Amino acid sequence: MEENKYICPQCGEEMMETYDKPALNLVCPKCGCQIATSRWEEIDLDDNDYEIVLKAVSNPNIEIVKFVSKLTGLNFINSKAIVEKGGALLKAKANEIKEKRDLLINKNIEFEIKPFFPYK
Repeated sequence: MEENKYICPQCGEEMMETYDKPALNLVCPKCGCQIATSRWEEIDLDDNDYEIVLKAVSNPNIEIVKFVSKLTGLNFINSKAIVEKGGALLKAKANEIKEKRDLLINKNIEFEIKPFFPYK
């Protein structure tokens, strides 16, 4: 599939694009003409609620518990209980789930997202 090419309305040069949510900014490298418009990604329009569920970890290290505490706003004892038993960490819309998912992956914390989460 070929990418969209935007042509400058003033000089006919191909415009460069930058995506700064939710705006698509087009700039002509030749004459400097600028155009801004909105562009929504599928994840921005997803109105489903998703849930991150942690997998149980016996004897979690203190860093994982602190991290979960920071994510949830729960105290250390409650966060440790969630980590040890496994359970729901967060229920939110797709954008927030994606952000938290990436943080959990970086910390090597095992989890699953319900229902199926189609975004990478």
